[in-house]
Amino acid sequence: MLLDPVTLAITRVPKLGREREWEEVMGEIQRATRGFPGSLGTTVLKPVPGGKPAYRIFVRFDSLANFQLWESSPERQHFLTRLQSLETEPVQIAQATGLEAWFEFPDDVPMVQPPRYKMIIASTLGVYLTITPLLYVLGPLLKGLPLYASTAVIVPITVVLLSYVTMPLVTRWLKPWLHAARGR
Repeated sequence: MLLDPVTLAITRVPKLGREREWEEVMGEIQRATRGFPGSLGTTVLKPVPGGKPAYRIFVRFDSLANFQLWESSPERQHFLTRLQSLETEPVQIAQATGLEAWFEFPDDVPMVQPPRYKMIIASTLGVYLTITPLLYVLGPLLKGLPLYASTAVIVPITVVLLSYVTMPLVTRWLKPWLHAARGR
């Protein structure tokens, strides 16, 4: 569990008229987070025009241990104090680790995870769609290498493609099925 990737989904609502100042502080937080070990980045989604003035923030770390370093840091505490003075509503936070971190959460059902069997099926599809072309392209180049060496080349490429390309696409394609009512 300590080595599973962690995604923190946060919803924050700045005070009316203080959005620009709030965004500046959020930019400082993003820069500070990048300097911490294991940071995989922070994504800030602005509110939809005409909707609730809430910002959705996704903070990603490669492991729970590295996330906890950031979470307990004086820098984070300093920034949280600054943000809270600029906000109107209590912050909403949800954490996902492991497989759950690959799955997008629909806006109307915040942070409700799909059933585990659906995540396994979607992950299997993602791995298949990633590994098959990699083996086709890299297989002939790696043919003479020992198994451990060719695996050492394929695995990191697979993980990067799964995290940034394949799983976001697969979860988007399967979103209606993944987030259909339980029991389907």
